[in-house]
Amino acid sequence: MYLEAVTVCVDYGDFLREVIPWNQPLFDRWAVVTTPADEETRELCRRGGIECYPTDEFYRDGNEFNKGRGIAIGVDHLSQRDWVLHIDADMVLPPMTRQYLDAAHLRPETLYGCDRAMCVGWEKWQQFKRSGYLQHGYHCAVNLPKGFPLGTRWCSPRHGYCPIGAFQLWHGSAARWRGINTRAYPHQHNDAARSDIQHSLHWDRRNRAVLPEIIAIHLESEPCKLGANWKGRTTRRFEPSRGEAHSLSGATGDRCRAPEDQSVSRRPKACDLDLQSY
Repeated sequence: MYLEAVTVCVDYGDFLREVIPWNQPLFDRWAVVTTPADEETRELCRRGGIECYPTDEFYRDGNEFNKGRGIAIGVDHLSQRDWVLHIDADMVLPPMTRQYLDAAHLRPETLYGCDRAMCVGWEKWQQFKRSGYLQHGYHCAVNLPKGFPLGTRWCSPRHGYCPIGAFQLWHGSAARWRGINTRAYPHQHNDAARSDIQHSLHWDRRNRAVLPEIIAIHLESEPCKLGANWKGRTTRRFEPSRGEAHSLSGATGDRCRAPEDQSVSRRPKACDLDLQSY
């Protein structure tokens, strides 16, 4: 199995920093699409040896944040010779993901999704990493982490189950016909809504399936309404609280401090980044 991944990461570098150590070993190639102004994401990719494609196409023709256009650009940079995964920058996959995919005997004509356990808050994420859940796998049972609600599955009476954009896995051959990409990622909307569902609808319902072996961890910095970041990042950064940052950094606490009302309007410069954690 050759697995290529594409991720849109615009002002989500704080999440990507946490995701890279878990997800990068699972992919044979990883294309991250961001903007030229997002130095944090670009520097994370540079230091991690991840392909990075800066573009301003997200905002072309007055769009607020056309995520579908960015995904399409990333997919076009991949070979698409085998399996392609679109995964969000705030999704952590279990280390056994490749083994689960190999054992699943995947059907090239099927679009796959997975369930998500919702991890809200930096402190809960730290506690979860210490729990050993990710390191030890599921043995013979698949259980949600304690205290993490199950993310919503998108199902409609008309179309049935559709894998959402947080995790969409398809085979490159299913997107081509006579050398033409007939399932290009939709980009008719001017924000991050609906394009993922439209992509799912490229496949008939009988060819859309969930992978029960895989439960991804969906990171969120704070409780928020559906679509809070669909038109661009508005939620606070995924970082230690002020007190925790001070205790962890000691004398350099001012450098790492994350004010309680901090949002992406204060994006760190590349020279401020500390990637020693991985």
